[in-house]
Amino acid sequence: MDPFADEWADDDATAHPPAAPETKPAAAAGPARAKRRRPARKQQPPRELVFPTVKHFVEDYFAEVIRRNLHGSATWCPRWWAHTEALLRLTAVWRAWEHLRHDPALGMSNWMLQHADPHLRVLMDRDNGPFSACSPEGHSRYAYEPLPLEPADPAMWLSPSLSAMPKD
Repeated sequence: MDPFADEWADDDATAHPPAAPETKPAAAAGPARAKRRRPARKQQPPRELVFPTVKHFVEDYFAEVIRRNLHGSATWCPRWWAHTEALLRLTAVWRAWEHLRHDPALGMSNWMLQHADPHLRVLMDRDNGPFSACSPEGHSRYAYEPLPLEPADPAMWLSPSLSAMPKD
């Protein structure tokens, strides 16, 4: 099963079927305008993944392609998968790669500029990145604590601008 099938589904044909035409009284309808409808597109089969998991992507592609001086301002942790933020970022980079590889013209350029490069700057930042307590030689058990939080007034989250809760 393709974990990205929903992302690659034809949104126009599946998620947003054409709306039924509005009916208005003849006096209020005004001049008649023909609604243009797009022809229905065929449902595309799910795309095959090159790498079945983020583990395979990092080990078989990313770590081979991305090469950096790890003795300067960049760092890496050999146990990258033990860092929640790194795992999330590398999963995002993998998913973007799997999607953008299908664009023969600009896909890899967009992947590098819009996805890989920004995530690499954060991941490999020796001072503030998720691997900053580690080194290329090994993982540190003394990673940083989660960001501190204080509870907010629950009524705050009822605001329509801060909530996705349906209105009753």
